[in-house]
Amino acid sequence: MKSIKLIALVVFGLLVGISSMEAQQNQNRGKNMNRAAVETMTAQQKQLIQEQRDRIKEKRQLFRASLTEAQLAIFDNNDLTRQERHDALMASLTEAQKALMQEHRESIQESKQAFRNTMTSEQRQQMRSRMQMNRETQGGTELRETVREQRRQRMHNNVGN
Repeated sequence: MKSIKLIALVVFGLLVGISSMEAQQNQNRGKNMNRAAVETMTAQQKQLIQEQRDRIKEKRQLFRASLTEAQLAIFDNNDLTRQERHDALMASLTEAQKALMQEHRESIQESKQAFRNTMTSEQRQQMRSRMQMNRETQGGTELRETVREQRRQRMHNNVGN
């Protein structure tokens, strides 16, 4: 009886170890792909992306500054689900705030198009192959998780700034 328990415990330990090792490898693979993408960018492309990030940050701060106390309370209310907060905040926006959001969306689209115009055919091919790899891995959920983790890290790093 003890030997069966011992065998079951060893098998369980191996399964947990293998699954955690696989998760670590998948996480590192996403980081390596992003590094490879950045390494193939020209200095002009890197500068363009940095300018876009700075513009996005400024527009977010401008929008956040335009929120009223009631809207900020909705925004910071953790009792509501994310969707409920979004719906309540969208319902409370003024026309000027909606226009600001629309302008921000259009600005992002223009920035994306400007970046696409600077890409070489090799970079486009690399991007397509990375996208294909992401589609093949668990329906792209790994990519979403990697992006979420990167956003959390960036937000955590920007809190001190």
